[in-house]
Amino acid sequence: MDNILDAIVAHKRTEINTLYEQYDLETLRRQALRARTYKTPLLFYQALAEARAQKQPFFITEFKRKSPSEGWINEHADLSAQMHYYVSAGASAISVLTDTEFFGGTYADLLQARMVRDRMAETGYPEVLLLQKDFILDPIQIYLAANHGADLILLIAAILSPEQLENLRKTAEDLGLGVLVEVHSVEELEPIAHLDFPVLGVNNRDLKTFRTALNRVNALTKHSNNRFLIAESGIHSDKEFQMVRGADGFLIGTGLMRTAGPDLATRFCTTGRLLFKACGLRTPVQLTFAKADYVGINFSPLSKRSFPDLTPDMLKNTTFAEPVAVFYRNSVDEIQIVLKQFPFKTVQLYAEDVSPEFIRSLKQKVFLAASIRSTTDLDRLEAFAGDVDLFILDGPQPGSGQSLDFKLLQHFPYPFLLAGGIHIDNLTLAKQYKNCIGVDIASGIETDTQPDANKIDAISARLMDLSRMEVE
Repeated sequence: MDNILDAIVAHKRTEINTLYEQYDLETLRRQALRARTYKTPLLFYQALAEARAQKQPFFITEFKRKSPSEGWINEHADLSAQMHYYVSAGASAISVLTDTEFFGGTYADLLQARMVRDRMAETGYPEVLLLQKDFILDPIQIYLAANHGADLILLIAAILSPEQLENLRKTAEDLGLGVLVEVHSVEELEPIAHLDFPVLGVNNRDLKTFRTALNRVNALTKHSNNRFLIAESGIHSDKEFQMVRGADGFLIGTGLMRTAGPDLATRFCTTGRLLFKACGLRTPVQLTFAKADYVGINFSPLSKRSFPDLTPDMLKNTTFAEPVAVFYRNSVDEIQIVLKQFPFKTVQLYAEDVSPEFIRSLKQKVFLAASIRSTTDLDRLEAFAGDVDLFILDGPQPGSGQSLDFKLLQHFPYPFLLAGGIHIDNLTLAKQYKNCIGVDIASGIETDTQPDANKIDAISARLMDLSRMEVE
């Protein structure tokens, strides 16, 4: 399907016609007005203001059974159990999908969520807010959301004209519902930037293709005009939290629906843990002992760190780290052949080798590396900013261990891993830059040209110690 969003909207229009056959709009509106009780849109906005003042992230966790990109995520999920996990872990709000065709949700789910929320509050749990998440095109959907217990709704700028969005926002707020306005790009934000809405959601997922790029929200932060900013999609663990900067809150769905359980609170870690990518591993044993966040497997024709005997099954046996396919001076055809053969979820590309259009064609997460010789090299990365997950800033000659001029990085605006001549004795360099979130090391993990488990362990431990320290 070339454009998933168009298919969803077309089906939603048919669904809305059916709703008008089932319900009388004026009756629904009067019922929604009576259902307001204590509700006010300020509940949502004040909660965000309090979280910002306390420098605490505002978590919106999501209940959804499936999605167009993932298929069934958790078809038989227990809504009550899931909500208990979420609230116990510190969620501030819970998003409930009410779209049936594409996400497996119903308005009955929203009503059940309200009843579960109220029962939990009676027994001492914090009273979380409920977000009705759907593709809203018509007031009838908002009236149904209010009547089924929603405290706030989502409005997606990509499927509404500015006038429609403003009218639907006012309809919701007149009923006491808060509004989260979602965009994916500057092009979607510009026509509505003049409107008076306080909360902007940036969806890292392109709803037309369902491709996700985590740096998308960072690229749009400077356009938020001090609105509350919610980062949506693509965040599954504390590693991804480090890649998002400037957000007041996070909307997290798929990752939690797959794995939510009593230990869920450990996933809500947004503090600045320095990440570690150990690059150049080349044997099955090395893959299993590498205590890093990511391990780089090199496919560059110029690299002395290739992995000639790699098989797809070996990638499934990494004990600690996520494998990353590393390409440098590879052709587009070579990259595509490797990605068809091996089940990599993350790739590392070099900005000199690829275009933003090629990156947008990939399903994998993308770490974009660049050889930095001057500020011009940094400026060129802006063209890729909304399409990648993370930057890696490398020395003039990748893989050589040659350091870059670290002064160049002081004002780089996006999260990045520091590479080029990094080893255990200079790891403190990672603490010198506001947006450095970790290191990428190849020669610095080696002894006699081979990856050394003891060095990897020592670097990992040192990075944990540095993560606990304040920047001097």
